[in-house]
Formats: sequence, C-alpha cells, structure tokens
Amino acid sequence: MVGIYVDLAEVVDVGDLIETQTGRRYLVVGVRVQQRGKYAGRQHLRCLVLNPLDDPAFNPVVHTIRWYKR
Repeated sequence: MVGIYVDLAEVVDVGDLIETQTGRRYLVVGVRVQQRGKYAGRQHLRCLVLNPLDDPAFNPVVHTIRWYKR
C-alpha cells in the first residue's frame, strides 16, 4: 500500500485507477480531500500497486498523472 497525493481538477473515487506516464498503475482504496491550509483541495490517496499484467475485471475510471519535482 502506498500514499499518493494529487492536485487534479477531477474528483478521484475509491475504485479508480491512477496511471503514471511510465505505465505503472495504482488502485485507489482510500481518498481524503484536504480541507484547509495552503493546499486545500489536494487529494490524499491510499493505493495498491497493481502488477503490470493485472487486468481489472471491472471498467474503472483511469486518471493519468505526471510526476513532478518537489
């Protein structure tokens, strides 16, 4: 299980997939939206890393993200 935070205009829901530009995929199992502070609206996700060969049995919403330097 990994933690990822994203600044997306779209709302990420439990069961959605996050996909990076390298093709790695993460299944979202928890979402918390930051309500206060400098980064209000940031989505903090708890995710399971998927095996590259795994094909979800359902048709999830896929959000493509791009890593950026801190």
